[in-house]
Amino acid sequence: MEQQNPLVRPDREASSTLPALEDLFRASAREVRTRLVNRAGADVPVRLGVAQVTTVGRILRDTDARDGGVFGLFRFNPLGLPGLLVVQGRLLSRLVGVLLGEDPELEPPPYRVRPTTQVEMRFCHRICEDVLASLSAAWPKDPAPELDIESLGTNPRLARGLSQTTSVVAASLDFGRPDAPYGLMIVAIPAQAARDLRVPRIEPITQDMRTSRYDKARVLPVELEAVAELARTRLSLSCLQDLKVGTQIDLGPRQTVNVHVNGRSLFQGEPGRAGGSHSVRITRKMNEDSAQT
Repeated sequence: MEQQNPLVRPDREASSTLPALEDLFRASAREVRTRLVNRAGADVPVRLGVAQVTTVGRILRDTDARDGGVFGLFRFNPLGLPGLLVVQGRLLSRLVGVLLGEDPELEPPPYRVRPTTQVEMRFCHRICEDVLASLSAAWPKDPAPELDIESLGTNPRLARGLSQTTSVVAASLDFGRPDAPYGLMIVAIPAQAARDLRVPRIEPITQDMRTSRYDKARVLPVELEAVAELARTRLSLSCLQDLKVGTQIDLGPRQTVNVHVNGRSLFQGEPGRAGGSHSVRITRKMNEDSAQT
């Protein structure tokens, strides 16, 4: 069944926190996966799905999250700032089965919405504790906050400590293989708690700085992201929904590769192979005007 993600319409005002938070949640996902292996003896993939700035109301209004879902309120101590956890019902059902010895590779029966049992709630509490402990362990600032669960239940109103319009930086953790997902867990951090993770603004290099007073040796070791792009194409929403493993996407006859460095198109080249690896042979250096268009 296709998974719907309730994290939509990001607020650009807090977008500077997202790069650091994505790294934070990727590190946390790896730790959660390790904890699941230790608890269940089975490897359940865990990865970051989407990290966006949204509101509590948008998360709680999502039908897929409400149906059979578990909602938790946790606190960033010592400040006491509230955060929100949402565990989809199908995810909890599958994780409980794995923790009880179910083979994670077997196809589970279709999920049906039903009341959550007390045993499942205890498992859910343990899973949420693992996620919060992993998040605290991966926190890049010292000292890391203590994240404590305040309440956990099946009623969305349990998260009354957060108003519907509260701005949060939220991430979805995807459990299971991409082709056989278990479901989503949403971890929403209040925007105030993420302020320390904002990426500092980098001042641009001015013309004066390019003179002899500018020491290039100080920046030459800095790594930049280079992306070799063969082609771009546009797909309709219906085509995206039909994509599956094995689907072929036509990129056209184009035989040139654009090389982008930190988002700017600086070179053109020819695709090929060298030493058994895919490679690009640079054939042209884009001039300043071309790089800006």
